[in-house]
Amino acid sequence: MRAPNGLACILLAAAGTAFGQTPPPDIASLVSGARLGSGYAQMIGLAATPDVSAASYEIQSSDPKPKLDVFRAPYQAKWLALSPDADLYWKAAGGYMRYKDGFPTTSAAGESGNVGSRWTGYSAGGGMLVKLRLGSGFTLEPALDVAVARLENSADYSGAAAPLQPLFDGLLFNWQTNAWLITPSIGLDWSHVIGDAKLDLRGHVARSWIGSFGESTTFQSFSEAANAYSIRADFAQPTSYRIADRALPWVAYGGYSGFFGANRDALGFDAVAEVGGGLEVPLHADRPDSERVRLAAGCLFGPDVRGWTPGLSLQY
Repeated sequence: MRAPNGLACILLAAAGTAFGQTPPPDIASLVSGARLGSGYAQMIGLAATPDVSAASYEIQSSDPKPKLDVFRAPYQAKWLALSPDADLYWKAAGGYMRYKDGFPTTSAAGESGNVGSRWTGYSAGGGMLVKLRLGSGFTLEPALDVAVARLENSADYSGAAAPLQPLFDGLLFNWQTNAWLITPSIGLDWSHVIGDAKLDLRGHVARSWIGSFGESTTFQSFSEAANAYSIRADFAQPTSYRIADRALPWVAYGGYSGFFGANRDALGFDAVAEVGGGLEVPLHADRPDSERVRLAAGCLFGPDVRGWTPGLSLQY
């Protein structure tokens, strides 16, 4: 069940109590039975997984439409050579996620109100990555990452929703929790040179085990798994322009990513496509295949989501 849908059901039940329409339900039992932890885990996973692009999203599957912002700062570097065809890399990454949603309410007298809620997540972690060159342009990339995260909720009650605050604070809204993440993953990359251009195809699958600790109340306790995948194509073509004696290629890319498993639609969408383009600058003038700084913009779309992603990133 998508977390906002579960919240909406609980809000409707409690609104009847607050406005004197129905007998008091056991709000705590409703919260425990809604399995909101799957949505909380997915939120935390978004800040840590590289599969779903860092971008601004608008989720179309409900009204009002929730807003989702994701930012990620990854870095990796070669640590040592394991063999002539295998290298070990270390990785570090930080992430940020904000999910905003609104829950309109109406009192028995017809007065309207709203609960405006924001979930904010932060993550930091690191891991190891092995790059195994298989030949014919293929590279296999198994990895293991560990991270810690914090998820915070804040909410404002306005209008007829004000009587709900004592029922929900600490249960659904205005709480904090920490979490740990363990994420094994595997990627397969294929590179092919076409004249002076280069084509990269990449697939990636990751599974994260996510558990909470240090919750402000036990109602935010969860232990969940989140699964993500991505397929991506990048095409780079050199231009006649140069910056600091570095070739300046243009790049076009497209991809498809999402979640899989029982809770894949916990945030209101389970897959998104992306197309975009931009320019790249290699970090090393004498190594065109080195890490590149990319300035690009793209649009994201899917059955239940729209979004856009501009920005500066480091490509490996």
